[in-house]
Amino acid sequence: MTVFELAIFLAVYRAMSPIGSDALAETLSGWFETAITGEDVTAAAGGMVSRGWLAMTGGSLMATEEGRRVSRVLANGLIRMLDQGTRLIDVALMMAVLRLTTGELDDGRL
Repeated sequence: MTVFELAIFLAVYRAMSPIGSDALAETLSGWFETAITGEDVTAAAGGMVSRGWLAMTGGSLMATEEGRRVSRVLANGLIRMLDQGTRLIDVALMMAVLRLTTGELDDGRL
């Protein structure tokens, strides 16, 4: 899972209902502070659907359990990478800074 795919997954996961590519592009454009199109999202999401990380329903995307499992590992790995093995960064604190609740990906709603 790439960082862009992680961002897509988190935006889909946090959506209250299945979400379309254009709405995702708007959210991601704000997160990355650059223009992201619905086509960019659609291209990346196609691979995510084929890997089982997202599911397509009525032309919109929804998160899957497999996507949650993979993104949880990746989010923790990103924090450890920033920490560079020093264990000086508290994972719970960093997840709060990243606006991920400590349990959001551990035992979230799907």
